[in-house]
Amino acid sequence: MSPAIDSRRLTARQSAEYFLNIVRLLDRAVDRDLVTTLTFLSIARANMRQFTRDPDRAMRYAAMDAVPPDSERVPVTVYAIAKELGIPYETVRRHAAKLRKEDLCEAVPGGVIIPNRAFFSAAMLEAVAAHWALTQDLVNSAGGYATPVTDPPPGDVSRQVVRLGVDYFLDVLALIGRTLEVDALGALVMRAVSFVNVEQHAYDPSAYPEVPVGPGDSDREPVSVYAVAKTLSLPYETTRRHVRRLMEMGLLEKSGAGVIVPARVSARPQVLMGIGELTARTETYLSRLAELGVRPVPGAVQA
Repeated sequence: MSPAIDSRRLTARQSAEYFLNIVRLLDRAVDRDLVTTLTFLSIARANMRQFTRDPDRAMRYAAMDAVPPDSERVPVTVYAIAKELGIPYETVRRHAAKLRKEDLCEAVPGGVIIPNRAFFSAAMLEAVAAHWALTQDLVNSAGGYATPVTDPPPGDVSRQVVRLGVDYFLDVLALIGRTLEVDALGALVMRAVSFVNVEQHAYDPSAYPEVPVGPGDSDREPVSVYAVAKTLSLPYETTRRHVRRLMEMGLLEKSGAGVIVPARVSARPQVLMGIGELTARTETYLSRLAELGVRPVPGAVQA
């Protein structure tokens, strides 16, 4: 009998594409400036954290047209957002001010909130629908990973699915940051580079399935700084600065006309532990999605 395939590397590869697609989607919806987008998302999550923790309350505002009033949002300080993202306070303060100028953020006693009206813009409504489609694709390709759910879907839960998606995105970002000891932007650059390096294996269960084993450096596809900047909608100079810093830390190295995450980094004990935690978080996320009715579509072609 052949040994069971350890699915953690495969799950990590599959979730990476979803993660980067969410970056692009949110960036279009919010601002096309990644730091502004991260600031927006972190404020929105802090404002709504009590809803995602309380299933009954969450379902009250789960539908597309059901957005909580401003009075039910919990304000958060800019300092708390800066600490969560690992980005300098002055940088986050500047981007929060930018959001206020664009009427996407509001100062209230106790901190800042993303007001109700921001979630009804045409760009946000389009993003909610696009997020649902991306999430369904992830569920189809990953096969669900969920305990079978027999209850019927609860109806329109598109807003709640977005909230869970934002939680998943920011939690994974924080996980990468803790694992590699980098800030949010460094974590995003690492995620983008590592995905392109092994993209050709992303949906192949037989390709380097064991956690301690990944492609050798010669089998990793280098990616240019320009391509990373374009993927993340980051200024080229900002991306170049982060890539240079990551190279100095030994997390990236030059290969051909681009950079790779070398195999020795992928094999670090803390990275292997991080992959295990990422898999657990992804499976929990998929299970929660299944409870909301986002389940594998019968007969869907998996990537």
